[in-house]
Amino acid sequence: MAEKKRLERREFLKDAAAVGGAVALGMATGEATASVVTPVEAKKTGNQGYHETQHVRDYYKSARS
Repeated sequence: MAEKKRLERREFLKDAAAVGGAVALGMATGEATASVVTPVEAKKTGNQGYHETQHVRDYYKSARS
């Protein structure tokens, strides 16, 4: 059982290395292709960003001690 698991893992790693090498080779020798990306507007949901809430203040207080 352990031998079978070890062989399966070894085969997986060999295959992963082969695929990774093929991808790297393809990227190095392939032509660059460009695609057009349409920008998406960000949803504005009011006041976002950093908020100093009570649990944050409690953490700061404990960190100072």
